Amino acid sequence: MKYVLLWLENDEQIEAFVHNAIDEAANADRREYVLAARDPVTGEFAGITFIEIDRQFTSTAEFGIVLLPAYCQNGYGSEILHAFLKFGFDELGMHRVYGKCDELNVASARLMEKCGLTYEGTIREHVWLRDHWRSTRYYGMLAGEYASWKE
Repeated sequence: MKYVLLWLENDEQIEAFVHNAIDEAANADRREYVLAARDPVTGEFAGITFIEIDRQFTSTAEFGIVLLPAYCQNGYGSEILHAFLKFGFDELGMHRVYGKCDELNVASARLMEKCGLTYEGTIREHVWLRDHWRSTRYYGMLAGEYASWKE
């Protein structure tokens, strides 16, 4: 969580976050898909993931993946990201799907590059994140790139 902008400090904030995700799932004009990642063998909670359609630019969606440390570096992130790319392009009909990460989060940047996303740039020191000014790296994929990549 040290790299994540979302900060849930207490049970009330966590409960509000979960209820918001449940309410959004019931919307006919759904824009956010917040999902729990689970271990495929044990079913144990492994993290939170999302894909969210931009409210202003509705042909663009952002994804995010936050896994518990025990589930990092073992293929879960790649599996989730591949599923989000497929869902974003094939099901939602997006033109662009993107992700972002703190520039200090090397593993996240590596994951996006490994899954075929293109580095688009860094917004430098634009927000204070707990103990440092956060610079954010952006990675994206366009529908045409996805069509070529999945072949």
